[in-house]
Amino acid sequence: MLSASIRARESEALQRLAATTGGQSLCSVSRGAPVPAAKYYEGMAAALAEVRRAIRRLSLLPDDDAGSRLVLGDIRARWAAEAGAPGRTGPGWAGYLAGGLEALDQLAADHAGDAERPGTGADPSD
Repeated sequence: MLSASIRARESEALQRLAATTGGQSLCSVSRGAPVPAAKYYEGMAAALAEVRRAIRRLSLLPDDDAGSRLVLGDIRARWAAEAGAPGRTGPGWAGYLAGGLEALDQLAADHAGDAERPGTGADPSD
């Protein structure tokens, strides 16, 4: 199910972020040298959290992966539109955006065939 996959990936991204920063807050870490890995994992966690929250706000049934995939596609399009936007420059921003887009792309790729598989909630006859 897509929502379970989102939660698992978000948790993994947050664990990697914590490991990268040594458990320090991003504010204190960013005062020192550039931390592209931390920004990358922060972007992953932020994008996945955005999808999770957007799905939760919808009136979807828990197994409505078709609706969840539409939400994922919309959020992925918004993140992609941020590339090259004014004020969105620098290695920190590039790492953040790359992490977010990769997380969204991996999630979409892993669940692209769900609509064809029985029992995924995509087909009302399941």
